[in-house]
Amino acid sequence: MEKIRVFETFAGIGAQHKALEILKQKKIMDYEIVATSEWDVWANISYHAIHNHNQNIAKNLSDQEIHNFLKTFTLSLDSKTPAKFESIKKLSRENKEVLYSSLKLNNNLSDITKINGQELYQKTKGFDLLTYSFPCQDLSTAGSFHGGNRGMSKDSGTRSGLLWEIERILKELKTNGELPKFLLLENVRNMLSSKHIEDYKVWLKFLKKLGYNTQTYLLNAEDFGTPQKRTRVFALSVLKAGDNFKDTLSTIKEVVESENVPNSVSDLFEITKKINEIIKVDYKELNQEQIKEFMSSVPNDTPSRRRMYEENPKLFCSNQEKKIKTKVRRDEAGFLPNCRTITTKQDRNPNAGVIDIKGSDLEKQINQIGLINKSKYRFLTPRECYMFMGFEEKDFENVLKNFNKKDILLRQAGNSIAVNVLVGIFNHMNELGE
Repeated sequence: MEKIRVFETFAGIGAQHKALEILKQKKIMDYEIVATSEWDVWANISYHAIHNHNQNIAKNLSDQEIHNFLKTFTLSLDSKTPAKFESIKKLSRENKEVLYSSLKLNNNLSDITKINGQELYQKTKGFDLLTYSFPCQDLSTAGSFHGGNRGMSKDSGTRSGLLWEIERILKELKTNGELPKFLLLENVRNMLSSKHIEDYKVWLKFLKKLGYNTQTYLLNAEDFGTPQKRTRVFALSVLKAGDNFKDTLSTIKEVVESENVPNSVSDLFEITKKINEIIKVDYKELNQEQIKEFMSSVPNDTPSRRRMYEENPKLFCSNQEKKIKTKVRRDEAGFLPNCRTITTKQDRNPNAGVIDIKGSDLEKQINQIGLINKSKYRFLTPRECYMFMGFEEKDFENVLKNFNKKDILLRQAGNSIAVNVLVGIFNHMNELGE
């Protein structure tokens, strides 16, 4: 396949971009991100840190020049609601420079509702792949009561209903005769539940009318060299597909049992990670920043946090705890093989899992500085959550150069896509030879 041109909508921190870069480095396929769409300020800053390595093209601009540019975008500081421009102006000069650079260099079109198909084509000169990991809040089990419990239904006005902005954009592109060859959807498994599957069928029928064949997959990150149980729906659509790419029917049974499902290439491409390569339990010789990072993940000892310890997987246990929990499958060091799904928060019940710190150097550090009423375990840190999603530690370090807000970093990881799964899908797409 020649260089593939990509429009990455609902881009977040750029999991698709990361996966494509891995394939490029392995000389499997080349790519160019010709445009993105993401309105979250902090996601844009992180995207730029990871994929453009914080290249700064705004440092010689005046505040007024930066403000005039940023004012042309609809941006959000909480990923839910549009921010007033006065709030954007109050960001640090450094953050505004990075945000300016991100929007400019990534051809970010910001708010999906403001994108016009004709203008999109003019700005990109066409593209081959559109990715759309639209918001899951109104589809997930935890968010089932959002938006009046209307899920992703058309004209629902919900965040998950932003799917239908992609319908509008595709219709506008078709008017100009410029539909992309490939589409890739990602969302939560609950999208295929009885509550939402009829809306998904409506979507598939629309794609079929446009000329797309669509295959729907239920893929688990732990089957793709990632130590995380994370099952998500992916749908790959191919325009005017050949005989080797047939539609799959949109029932859960047929999705699960569908043929021609993308396979993991993580071992082949050396991107498989073990849980002990991500979770840190050796706290010796910590520097001050590392101490803060780990200590901030240790909760206070309260009744609700004690329940969290009892009711969630112990991703790592001390030797004493291992002897007690003989029925739990662990490696010799005390690690479970994987964690639960990384979500947007760790201080919650249920969560991805907890790490025992009894008798560790981290517990000793906590005692030495006189912190009282702290638990004997910790949650996953934002750094670890990033790595569970398939990003590298250097990616996280680049993000930290711009900001270090734990809640935002955890939200970014939880809202992202398992990179290793995307590598498998893009490799599968490349092998189709369409």
